Amino acid sequence: MTTPAPGQPGSLSGGPAELSLRRKVFSLPTCIAIVVAVGVLGLVAWRFFDVDWTSLRGQVLSMNPLKYILALGLYYLSFWFRGMRWRLIAKTAGIGRTEGVRIPSAITSAFIILMGWFANSVAFLRLGDAYRGYGLARESGASFSAGLGTVVAERVQDMAAILLVLLGATAALAYTREVAAPAVVVAVSIVLFGFLIAALVAMRFVGGERLSLRLPARLRAPYMKFRAGTLQSFRPRDLPLQLSLGVCGWVLEVARLYFVSEAIGVDLSFTVAAFAALANAMLSTIPTPGGFGFVEGGLAGVLVLLGLGHTDAFAVTLVDRSISWISVIVFGGAVFFYWHTFRDREARRRQAVASNVPAGTDTE
Repeated sequence: MTTPAPGQPGSLSGGPAELSLRRKVFSLPTCIAIVVAVGVLGLVAWRFFDVDWTSLRGQVLSMNPLKYILALGLYYLSFWFRGMRWRLIAKTAGIGRTEGVRIPSAITSAFIILMGWFANSVAFLRLGDAYRGYGLARESGASFSAGLGTVVAERVQDMAAILLVLLGATAALAYTREVAAPAVVVAVSIVLFGFLIAALVAMRFVGGERLSLRLPARLRAPYMKFRAGTLQSFRPRDLPLQLSLGVCGWVLEVARLYFVSEAIGVDLSFTVAAFAALANAMLSTIPTPGGFGFVEGGLAGVLVLLGLGHTDAFAVTLVDRSISWISVIVFGGAVFFYWHTFRDREARRRQAVASNVPAGTDTE
């Protein structure tokens, strides 16, 4: 397998997404976004919620640590399912068929996703999605454009999995009559999914070679690789398994919110947790770091609509965000730091050793 040169797709360091992330983490736009988000969250808490802060503090301090750890563990188990699904999507897209290109393992793919989520948690405008395309290119030797196409395909499948779980929760709530399901959450999910499908159809029938000829010459080949990586990721015989893995990932996220509520003594059914967790997922796409400020206010609002008191809703939201945002910064940041320091250093050392071995020498 040939080793790409530094700075090229699949290289060990110096890729554009990596350098861009290092510049933008805690950059001025990121800091401004955090300040605005804090303001939004404070305004929402002050104007629209009647929170007993003393009671909230007591709930958090009396939290059951074992249930909290279970929620944390289930959340990080979901990354394995996401990594396996992404690996299958990349395989379906044809990455790995070219000589010298190797699809990363499910665990490596899961770590790349975690690093991408870390980037989204600390940087502006969801830079982590681009980083994931770079990470796949770096680990596999494939092109950055094709890798980014598989990320787009995975996002479409994510929306399909969200919609499936959400419709299941809606049916369960209608059957049990536990609480009225907020129709706006379902409507927004359907509209977003419809928009994504329309975009794929347009890419398939309109955004082909004719469109590429309208682009600057240096963008034509990358665009066609991106298009191929996106559209070839959808093959009917592979979709059931990929969607099943996606649904498993989202069910684990629902379980995270359920056990968070259990940890602080808030009565929240699994179906209600499904609605709230998936609303949280949609709000996290807002391009502030981790959706901060908007996710908290929106998740607490959905929980109130689903019958929780204001203080309970805020308590569940804050504890849950310690997992879905703060822990991602901590653990994802640790993986990112390791990936781009110790792991790179060892890889460069192996390259240096290999470059000094005379041709034809048996190194085994």
